[in-house]
Amino acid sequence: MSRLGTLLLLLLAIAAGLFLWLVEPHWKSTREVVATRDYVLHFDPSAIRGIRVAAGDDGFELSRRGDGWSIGPKPKDVASPRMVGALLEAAANLRVFDVIRSDELRNGRDLNDFGLAKPRSQFDLVGDGDAALYFGKEAAGDGRIYVRKADSNDVFVVSDDLQRLAFRNAQEFRDRRLTNLTPDRIDKFAIKRGLGEIALERGGQGWQIVRPFRARADDAAVDRLLQELLGLEILDFVADESDDLSAYGLGEPRAELILDVEDEARPIALRIGADADHAGTKAVLAQFTARDSIYHLPAKAWTLLQLNPDDLRDRHLLELNLDTVDALRLRDGAKAWTVQRDGEKWNSGDRAVPARSVEGFVKNLTRVLVSQYLPFTAGNAVKTGLDKPAGEIAFDAWLSENTPEMTAGHRAVATLTIGAREGGNAYVRVNESPEICVIPAAALDALPGSPR
Repeated sequence: MSRLGTLLLLLLAIAAGLFLWLVEPHWKSTREVVATRDYVLHFDPSAIRGIRVAAGDDGFELSRRGDGWSIGPKPKDVASPRMVGALLEAAANLRVFDVIRSDELRNGRDLNDFGLAKPRSQFDLVGDGDAALYFGKEAAGDGRIYVRKADSNDVFVVSDDLQRLAFRNAQEFRDRRLTNLTPDRIDKFAIKRGLGEIALERGGQGWQIVRPFRARADDAAVDRLLQELLGLEILDFVADESDDLSAYGLGEPRAELILDVEDEARPIALRIGADADHAGTKAVLAQFTARDSIYHLPAKAWTLLQLNPDDLRDRHLLELNLDTVDALRLRDGAKAWTVQRDGEKWNSGDRAVPARSVEGFVKNLTRVLVSQYLPFTAGNAVKTGLDKPAGEIAFDAWLSENTPEMTAGHRAVATLTIGAREGGNAYVRVNESPEICVIPAAALDALPGSPR
């Protein structure tokens, strides 16, 4: 590069430095002045980490915690995201109606005239540059007050909307939702009450009942139950903490919901105590260990936990994917035959079996609902004809190669043992289940490939 080019680059660098040092601060200041002409505060609500509200010796602080907010020091609890959102919105929309610049205060007026020399009310935003706002006396005009920022003696006339929202009882900022948990975050849960314990776990195939018996659960029914329990609204805050839970019937709760939550080291419990009255409506005393406080909850909290385990089970007789089945072995009384897959077709011996008859039969079995479950005991086996089954349907798969989980060859995917039929119903047993299922007998009609 020539000596002239080098000199020009050096001059440009010096000019840029001078601009940043001398001009840019004043330019930025001018922009801020123009901005504050309309609104007192300028901040990004998503960048605010905390809010402090102080009125004399009283006050509270709201702090961002993950995707939510907390309130403290008293009460120490979860804060309402709706109330926090409203507070931030009111602060961001604090419009300026008039302004008395600090240089005007020399003309026989001072901050005392506006109640802003030693203000007792203060509103602080933490994050995004921080900001502190002082509240003074009422100004002329309906719903108008004087405010100033901590870093300036300029006095603004603004609406009292932010003041009325912020300087209220801290209790009003507590979240009335029992929790912000959603059903998809629950890995397993147990319900304990006088009727016994119900326990469920989420697996790869959906929810499973594991106590008092093992069975598939109805995913929709389980999610509805969890949605209702987790969505309970707190009617009233009774105590923030207590050394005597028995005073609320919570020493030995009448009912308890114990939740295992993803990414949480310890289970969370909802405990239901004594009955209560809240403003003339039935309620219960309760404690949610994630928040510790004691509340009045709707009586519905108790009622929801009084369900029967059958209310949560999947009442479909069979869960079966025909694509995984290579053959059906069937027996109806003395007749026995096999329907075997042949590519996209099915046959029984040398006879072709229409694919629609196989598909329709299996579809009916997977759609049919069990109307009643009976324990598989010797006595019930005799009563239902399952001691001497009238028929059987076995669904087989053929594995051509060994895998770490299974050996090559034939294996049973599912087996239905068929007992007696009476009153339009049939008694069947799935695999080696400890239960007998009562289903409509019509579901067993039209066995595919039945020999004439």
